[in-house]
Amino acid sequence: MIADKLICAGVLLSLGFSGLRADLTMVAVYVLLYPYLYITSRRQAVRHLLVASLVACCWFFIAKGQYGYNREMLLIGGYTVYPLFAWAVGLFGVYLMYSYWVRIFPNRTLPGKLVFFVVLYWSLLFGSEILAYHYFHFRNIATANYAGLPLVDCIHVPGWMQAAYLLNGPLYFLICEFSGFADPNIPVRAALPR
Repeated sequence: MIADKLICAGVLLSLGFSGLRADLTMVAVYVLLYPYLYITSRRQAVRHLLVASLVACCWFFIAKGQYGYNREMLLIGGYTVYPLFAWAVGLFGVYLMYSYWVRIFPNRTLPGKLVFFVVLYWSLLFGSEILAYHYFHFRNIATANYAGLPLVDCIHVPGWMQAAYLLNGPLYFLICEFSGFADPNIPVRAALPR
């Protein structure tokens, strides 16, 4: 859908490619996803978004004190909320892409689907982190003293956070898979039996 591509463009703009504030753009994208999914008859995708939000909330509760950026950010209770919304939108977006592309593979076993999702997730994670850090100079000054991941020089946080960055996506994927949710890209009317 063209609107899906516009949402992706909005997320890219939030990285600092425009004069828009990244945090406010990410909050707006997140909030507008709900009516957008209803309008496009993909109400079942809301479940995926809610699970992504739950994973993001858990992560935010654990790591909220580890975020502080080199630019003005929306704070709630003294903590920047950008990572909360970025994780929810990012996880959901990756799953949307995964569920669209995974259909082309025959004999989709759970391990095979997991490997495909992880490759897609890590590629997008590293790509967005590298762009944000090196091109847009988007820095988490709260963890600036930590080395980035080897070879890619991104995700400058303590080791336990680096591990969580790599594992949040597969965790979200497994929750969605074991929950048995319908494909988030198929409109509800097309998914109903005739």
